[in-house]
Amino acid sequence: MYALGAMGLIFEVSALFSNSISVVGLPIVPVAAVFCFRDRMSGVKGVSMALAVWGFVSYMYQCYLDDRNSKVVTKSVDETSPRMSS
Repeated sequence: MYALGAMGLIFEVSALFSNSISVVGLPIVPVAAVFCFRDRMSGVKGVSMALAVWGFVSYMYQCYLDDRNSKVVTKSVDETSPRMSS
């Protein structure tokens, strides 16, 4: 089911978005294993979860910066373009 959902995201949105959703789900699996199956929480699991969260937060922050910069550019273009009077 996971592979089918990832393929659907790739075809409907983009491969980058599908990858970012996969990164969000990465820390959920070890946490669920620790709680549901009483698995040991090792250092490797902690580091992998921290890196996954860090990667996703970095991606979202870059999207925020790109969106903010595009709004500034659009606003400056609107201010410099001549207005037509009716």
